[in-house]
Amino acid sequence: MYLTWSSFNNIRLLMMAFKPIVIFYLIWLVNTSETIRSEEGTLLDLVCWPDGNAIPVVITCASVIAVIIQLYGLYQLFRAGLPKKDHDVTNGLFYYIWALIIMIIVFLAIMFYSGLQSTIIRAKIKDGISKAMLRYATHLPSKVAIDRLQTRFHCCGRVTYEEWFYIACDGHKFVADNVPYSCCSMEAMCPCIHHGVSHTGTFYKYDPQRQLTIWQAGCEEKLINEMMTVSWRFNAVMGLSIVAMIVQLVAARYLHTAYRNGLHIGNQVICESYLLRSITDVDVMACKLADRKVRRRSSRSRTSQWVAASYSKLGSATTTSSTDLNSSDEVLKPIVG
Repeated sequence: MYLTWSSFNNIRLLMMAFKPIVIFYLIWLVNTSETIRSEEGTLLDLVCWPDGNAIPVVITCASVIAVIIQLYGLYQLFRAGLPKKDHDVTNGLFYYIWALIIMIIVFLAIMFYSGLQSTIIRAKIKDGISKAMLRYATHLPSKVAIDRLQTRFHCCGRVTYEEWFYIACDGHKFVADNVPYSCCSMEAMCPCIHHGVSHTGTFYKYDPQRQLTIWQAGCEEKLINEMMTVSWRFNAVMGLSIVAMIVQLVAARYLHTAYRNGLHIGNQVICESYLLRSITDVDVMACKLADRKVRRRSSRSRTSQWVAASYSKLGSATTTSSTDLNSSDEVLKPIVG
């Protein structure tokens, strides 16, 4: 591929205009991951530590580094439009290309880790909620975790609210039809009944068969669905960022090779640029160079042979003339009888 200065400059300006959009989404990743870490991540940590902080922290660190790389690339692209003798960015573009390659690999690794961690978290959430429910009455952090979980996701129990009826005996025997106050529904128009849930109350005209005043959905599926939604949201934005970085990588590679081959604002000529220098191209170039050397050697040998032949002809002509001269002298000599 060959680039003129006009095409080189157009690609450079398009990349500079495209970078603020990429930086915006990277900053969005940082902000969203911190929000998730402080809300859903905290709840997840209370149930199964430290999975709530692991992925958001990794995404935050990678996104911050990616923003720095984008700003560095923007600076190098700006300098590429200046005279090369004052601002040589050959090495800067080279480092920028390798930084993009490393960040693409890091983002792909984070996406793979996020998908793998989602499968692991599903099993951890099930065990974590069950253990926290068993220690609800005796362990304050477990009580805080369950109350925040049930209040945040409008749920009660791990799968259903009836699990609280058997919680003191680990699910083997009915104890009491009581649930924590955090199970109370905010949609009920009457006082919350969380003690004696399955008994009809005459004082409040409470009938459990008609309407319960507590949340009936379980917390496990709601927490898992929230984590899956967050994970897909992160992966979608990171996937778009990877595509954007790949486009930048290809464009920067063409600019770098053209710039290295001599194309800049002070030398506006047509220069070759390439994405990958294949072995075949190297062999062809080597063959061309070797062919040129052979041709030069052959032309030199032919020239030397021609010069030698000329000298030999000149020498033979000189010898012949001298011989003829001697023979003519001999003929002209008087014959002595």
